[in-house]
Amino acid sequence: MKNIKEKLIQEGFKLTKPRLVVLQILKNNTNPLSAKVIFNKTSKKIDLTSVYRTLELFKKLGIIQKETNEDEKKYYLSPSPHHHITCEKCGHTECIPCEHIFKNIKNFKKITHQLTLTGLCKKCYS
Repeated sequence: MKNIKEKLIQEGFKLTKPRLVVLQILKNNTNPLSAKVIFNKTSKKIDLTSVYRTLELFKKLGIIQKETNEDEKKYYLSPSPHHHITCEKCGHTECIPCEHIFKNIKNFKKITHQLTLTGLCKKCYS
């Protein structure tokens, strides 16, 4: 987290209360979270608009990644994209490395992708 704070300062951004609160929430959660869930976890210390602005700034700076799951945008702390697999029964989520490389696609730049993985975790299928 120290590196993230240093990056914000180096990029000319202040360590405001909303930024620090959102950063701490993302740091304490391994699952991707929606802006509304993040807002609820702030105990209303900051407003929802500040949560959205902070998430967009963090995304722009490459501090977090964004994925869409069932038409809901979710965010997670990571300098590079990876995938998640979620248990259909209990909701347990784990990270899966992304090994997709998109180098030879003509006429496109800044290519992103999404992959939704679901299944049953070890606890639920045992």
